[in-house]
Amino acid sequence: MQNLTIAVIGSGPAGFTAGIYLGRALLKPTLFSGSSMGGQLMFTRDVENFPGFPDGMRGPEFMLNLQKQATKFDAEIRYEEITAVDFSQRPFRLWTSLPENIDFQDFKRFSNQELLKATELIKKNKKADYSAQSVLISTGSENIRPGVPGEKTYLGKGLGFCAVCDGAFYRNKKVFVVGGGDTALGDALALRKFTDQVFLVHRREQFRASKILQKRVFDDNNIKILWNTEVKEILGDQQRVTALKLLQKGLEKEVAADGIFMAIGHLPNSALFTNQIEMDERSYILTRQFGSQQALKKLSKEQEGSSSNHFPTMTSVSGVFAAGDVSDSRYRQAIVAAGSGAMAAIDIEKWLEIVDKS
Repeated sequence: MQNLTIAVIGSGPAGFTAGIYLGRALLKPTLFSGSSMGGQLMFTRDVENFPGFPDGMRGPEFMLNLQKQATKFDAEIRYEEITAVDFSQRPFRLWTSLPENIDFQDFKRFSNQELLKATELIKKNKKADYSAQSVLISTGSENIRPGVPGEKTYLGKGLGFCAVCDGAFYRNKKVFVVGGGDTALGDALALRKFTDQVFLVHRREQFRASKILQKRVFDDNNIKILWNTEVKEILGDQQRVTALKLLQKGLEKEVAADGIFMAIGHLPNSALFTNQIEMDERSYILTRQFGSQQALKKLSKEQEGSSSNHFPTMTSVSGVFAAGDVSDSRYRQAIVAAGSGAMAAIDIEKWLEIVDKS
């Protein structure tokens, strides 16, 4: 088992920013990025609202720059997936192994219940791979899957969650995007590079996306908007998507389709930490920085009389911190995630100083 001072789980804007700050504090953090680093911004075509980049920047390029900056200050990045944790006592224990007959792709597709069973097996049958004096959770969020009929059958066969990644496969094809936020409208605009048959499906009468994205969509005559519409089923020939069953204003209809991208929101990547730390009713990790009043009262009771009260990014477990979208159910912005990563790094540095003196 390898002993670490600080383990950062996740490598989006929060994790990398924390890595920069912790590295500059000479604390030699170790970032576990998993097999794919960078978080949601790796699937974002243009980052236009991050200060300092007046011309914007491609999401993947932005993340690679953050990675370079973190490694410049001796943050070590490991492309390993954390598969189980034990926060019951310090030093905290981390696993990167899996039970036999389970590969990482299956592991990442597990439901919460399947994941919990797998982590218990790992902790029971495997020795921990790492220990850490402090842990920062910055695992971000993941796409919500609607659970409509046909979803499992056609995932990767015409159904996707990243138009920026897969748009080139739909050159001159008829493609649908489902959602009404920034991601959905951004996906529709990204697809226009490849096809003039883009349909934006939204269950309400107005978008919640930023005004500038709405204007770009409204100004593009080749993006057709289907208001008050829901996808009821994804249809195909077992090999690929061929049609969608839609419900529009109470009437069902079937429309031909070559592809569909779901962009209906995100959920926190927190399942790995279930029963280890306190979360709210939507599974966002509780810290003093973010959370409802009811959640904050619960956290205050947990931390009463402890030094945790002085550290806004600390979770209900002393020494375990959280930053970014995994703990932020309100803002969910790259700049907020980066800022909370910086805050967590400063909290960790100060907390370790206190612990080392005691």
